[in-house]
Amino acid sequence: MNERKNCLNDDEVVPYFKSDSAQIKFEFIYLITLFITGCFFAFLFQFKLEISYNNKISLFSILGGFFGGWAYNAKWFYRVTARGKSNQYSFPWESHKFYWRIFIPFLSALVAFCSYTILSPETLISSIKGHGKSKVAFSICFVLGYFSDLVLSRLASWAEKLLPKKTGDNKHG
Repeated sequence: MNERKNCLNDDEVVPYFKSDSAQIKFEFIYLITLFITGCFFAFLFQFKLEISYNNKISLFSILGGFFGGWAYNAKWFYRVTARGKSNQYSFPWESHKFYWRIFIPFLSALVAFCSYTILSPETLISSIKGHGKSKVAFSICFVLGYFSDLVLSRLASWAEKLLPKKTGDNKHG
């Protein structure tokens, strides 16, 4: 892998790593650490902490979004680093996307939780009795977290239809 200076160049925004290889190793350890931490919190929320049921549903919806973002991030990491001998992709390791990759699980958790809250899923899962609702909240938010970029674009489109345009924006008026 290429060597890098510990300063910002025109095409770099991450000066912390001496090479792409060092950054890849860091991001791998980061992904594994996030996964283990997320599993620890899931275990804590489910079995160790006395949490009200409604709060547990909220926590599991956040965790579902987090794990959805983590899975998206891990898939991207795998696809970019595991190119195989033929190097079928013509682009190199994209070091400048470091911050994007670091924040994906957290942004996905936030987007999924907020989307879940906005869409009032209680109406979708009101027929589920007992502790199944937290599992459904986790599952729905995993999908929302995995597709958080798509969710945000759809919410933006919905907001554009819902919110009135400024007076100067109307071309026919």
